[in-house]
Amino acid sequence: MAAIEIGLVTKPFIVLLFLGLGIGLGLSTAFLAPEPDADQTIEWLDNPRYLSPFTLESEAGQFDNQSLMGQWTIVIFGFLNCPDFCPTSLSQLASIADGLVEKSVDQEVRYVFVSVDPERDSVVEVRQYVSHFGESIRGVTGTAEQLSRFAGDLGSQYRVTADDDDYTVAHSITFSIIDPNGEFRGRFWPGFKLRNLVENLTAKLLGDRVST
Repeated sequence: MAAIEIGLVTKPFIVLLFLGLGIGLGLSTAFLAPEPDADQTIEWLDNPRYLSPFTLESEAGQFDNQSLMGQWTIVIFGFLNCPDFCPTSLSQLASIADGLVEKSVDQEVRYVFVSVDPERDSVVEVRQYVSHFGESIRGVTGTAEQLSRFAGDLGSQYRVTADDDDYTVAHSITFSIIDPNGEFRGRFWPGFKLRNLVENLTAKLLGDRVST
């Protein structure tokens, strides 16, 4: 059996560590996470953060800084062999999309799932995977260098460790918010109350619409 490695993290990052037990033997999971806070809402940054130039790929074509312009974008990171937490996060993302439809601001927000495991997750496979959660979610991936730069700019952490006996992927579960100018504006984590979060996000979108 492969040895269990546990990532050390500090709140608010939630790092999940998925451990391969060999081809065909399935996965076990070790994780560290704070207690869910049902009242948590979006942590808006006092100063928007510029994103370094990046280029990732999706089945629909290139995904880069220009792709972020003109609408808000919510980004999460994960990988296709993730047994529990990535599907849960994608389901939550789809629920947010449904909630914004009810608020009539859904056309102003895009949703992106970024695979940090490009060695195993092809562009086509990522697209097929996210389509199970909703057509509004775009699946992208890229080279290790580009993924590292993009994740770092959003304050997200991940690590892929592959060897002959073990294949380990660790990543933050963070929902990152990018504004229509392509700048990092806020974030939130699992454990949120959907209604409160949708109202908070809607207020921000409508407030920016009025101010511009």
